[in-house]
Amino acid sequence: MEAESHHPQYRQGILTMNRITDYVDLLVKTKVPYLDVIAFKDGEELFRYYNARKGATGKERLLMFSATKPLTAVLALRLVEEGVLSLDTPVSELLPEYKDVYLLNEKGERIPPKTVMTVKHLLTMTAGLTYDLSRYPVEQALQGKGSMTDTRAAASAFAKAPLVFNPGARFQYSLCHDVLAAVIEVASGMPFSAYMKRIILDPLGMENTCFSKRSDNDVADLYTADAEGNVYLSAKENTLLVSDRYESGGAGLISTIEDYARFARALSIGGAGILQAESLKRLYTPTLDTIAVDNSFTCVQGSDYGYGLGVRVRRVPTAWGLSVGEYGWDGAAGTYLMVDPVKRVSVVIGLHLMNWPAVFRHEHLAIVQKIYEAFSI
Repeated sequence: MEAESHHPQYRQGILTMNRITDYVDLLVKTKVPYLDVIAFKDGEELFRYYNARKGATGKERLLMFSATKPLTAVLALRLVEEGVLSLDTPVSELLPEYKDVYLLNEKGERIPPKTVMTVKHLLTMTAGLTYDLSRYPVEQALQGKGSMTDTRAAASAFAKAPLVFNPGARFQYSLCHDVLAAVIEVASGMPFSAYMKRIILDPLGMENTCFSKRSDNDVADLYTADAEGNVYLSAKENTLLVSDRYESGGAGLISTIEDYARFARALSIGGAGILQAESLKRLYTPTLDTIAVDNSFTCVQGSDYGYGLGVRVRRVPTAWGLSVGEYGWDGAAGTYLMVDPVKRVSVVIGLHLMNWPAVFRHEHLAIVQKIYEAFSI
C-alpha cells in the first residue's frame, strides 16, 4: 500500500516520509497483522498510510474499546457547556441509586463515603469504582437483568458494590465513564447513542461509527499476542459489554480509523463546533492536582503525563517537538488518539491486536515522532 497524502509537504518530504512507511511496513511484517495511521495538521490531512498482511482497504471496522472514552468525556462537557450539568453535580441527582453508595470498614460493615460522588469524579476516574464486573453484588444485579441490561440498568448495578475509596481520594481506572454514559442519558433525555450521534457523529460525518454488540462479526479480524509475541486470531468479542443493549461509555464503540480521525481532527482545530474552545481546554487541563488527595497518575505511555477530564495530558515537551498539553487516549486493541493543541496536530493509529503492551509503551510514540520529524512539526 503506497503512502497517501494531499498535503503539499508530502512530495517535498518523500525521503523522510519513507522512514514512516518503512517503519509501518516493518511492524506489519514482524509484529502486527494490521496498522493504519492518519495525521492532520491545521485541519488538513498531512499523512495517511496503512498496511496489512492479508491486505487492507483503509475502511476496516475496529473495536475501539477504551478509545471510546474521549467521546464520552466530550459529550459530558457539552452538557456542562449548555448548563444542563455542572462538574460538581452529584451523580445521585441523576442516578438516584448512587445516594446509597457505601464503603466497607475494617470490620466489613457498610459506612457512607465522606464525600459526595460528582460528575467530575466520574470524568477523572476518582469516584471509587473499579473495573471488576465479577464482584458479587454487581454480578448478581447484572444476571437479574440479563439480556435486558441497558446503559442505565448497568450503571444501577455498578452502584451495588462497595466503593474502594472515598470519591476524590485518588485515580483508579474503572467503570467511571460507563456510569457517566448513564448520567448523559438522563441529563440529555436521549439514549446515549442517540445523543452521541446528534452531537458528534452526524456533525463530523462519522457514518461508520456505532456501538458494538458482545460478539460482532462485522469487524476486522481481531488478534491476540501471547507472552512470546506470537500472534493468533481471537474471538471478535468485547467482554466488557454485559448485553447487546448496553452502550458502554468506556469501551463500546466500533469505528473506522478514517471516522475516528475526523473526531481527532475536530479536537485539534479547537472543537469544530462540537465543543467551544473553553470547554475543550477543560478536557486537557490536568485536573487530578486540584481534586485528588493522592494526585499521582501513571499511564502506559510513561510518567510525563497527568490526567485531565478523561484524557492523559503531557506535562513536559519531548526533544523532538511534542508540546506540553498534548493529550489523548487509547484502546485495548491498540487504537491510539493523540492531539497536540499547540501545533494543531492530530494523529490516529489503528491496530486490532490485544495483549501487546509494546505498542503503548513505544510504538505509538515512535510513529508520532517519525511524523513530527518528517514534516518538521
